[in-house]
Amino acid sequence: MSNDDVNLQDWVGRTSTIEEVVSGERASRLASLLGREADETDPLFPVGHWLHFSEDDVPMSELGTDGHVRLGGFMPPVGLPRRMWAGSELTFHAPILPGQLLSRTTTLESVTEKSGSTGPLCFVVLRHEISAGGIPATTDRHTIVYREAASAPVGSAAKPPRADSPAPAGWDWSASVRPDEVMLFRYSALTFNSHRIHYDYPYVTEVEGYPGLVTHGPLTATLLLDAFIAKHPGVRVTKYSFTAKSPLFANEQIHLVGRQTAGGVHELQAIAPGGTTAIAATLMAEG
Repeated sequence: MSNDDVNLQDWVGRTSTIEEVVSGERASRLASLLGREADETDPLFPVGHWLHFSEDDVPMSELGTDGHVRLGGFMPPVGLPRRMWAGSELTFHAPILPGQLLSRTTTLESVTEKSGSTGPLCFVVLRHEISAGGIPATTDRHTIVYREAASAPVGSAAKPPRADSPAPAGWDWSASVRPDEVMLFRYSALTFNSHRIHYDYPYVTEVEGYPGLVTHGPLTATLLLDAFIAKHPGVRVTKYSFTAKSPLFANEQIHLVGRQTAGGVHELQAIAPGGTTAIAATLMAEG
C-alpha cells in the first residue's frame, strides 16, 4: 500500500492502551548490560519502560521484511521502507517499581511528510502516557522517521568500523563506550526488538545500505543517560530529550559527554568517530 492509496492523516488521533506487570528480571538484565549492580527490587532505570510493551511482540506472520510489524495497522502505511528512531522527549513524574501494574496509552499525535537531502522523509510522532500502580509515571513523546530505500548497489556498503578519535574538548565530563555485536544482541533480546538492522549483517549492508550493524538509538540514549547518572550520583532526572543526528555502528567508539548550561540545563551528546554528533540531548535533574 502506498501513500497514493490512503490519506496518512486518517491515522492521526488513534489511541491504544496496553497493560503489563513491571518485570524486575528485565530491570536486572538492563543493569547487567550497563555494568551496574543488579537488584530486582530497585526502581526502574529512568528509561526502563522501554523494556516493556514491545511493538514487535506479534506472530511471525505479522512482521515485515525488515523485522518490524508491518505497517497499516495502528501505524500508518507509510510508503517508505527504512525506519529509524529519531528521538524522544521524556518527562519523569514518579518512579516505576517492579511488580507494579504498568499501563501505557499511546496516541498517534502527528504524521508529517518532508523532503530532505537524502530524499522523501515521513515523521510519525507517538505520545506514550505511562502510569505505574495507577499513578502517572512517564510521558514519552517518541518520533520515528521513515526514509526511502537505499540506492547503493547490492553489497557495496559494507565497511570496517570508523577509526577512533580523541574525546572532544570543552565538556564538563566525558566517558567512552564501544557497543559490539553482543551488546546489540542483548539489547534487541531485552526489548524484543526484531528490526534486522541491529543483527542481520547481510540485510543491513546489502538491502538498507549501511556500512555495518546499526547501534540502536535508544541504546545509545540509555548509555548517555547512564553516563550522566554515574557522574552525578544521587540526582533525580526529571526530563530527558534527545534527537538522533546520525547513525552509529557496532564496534565503533562513542564518546559520551556533558556540561551544565547557565540555565541549569545539562547538555549531553554522543559523539561518533571523527567528531560527528550522533545524538544531541538535554536533561534536567534535581538534587
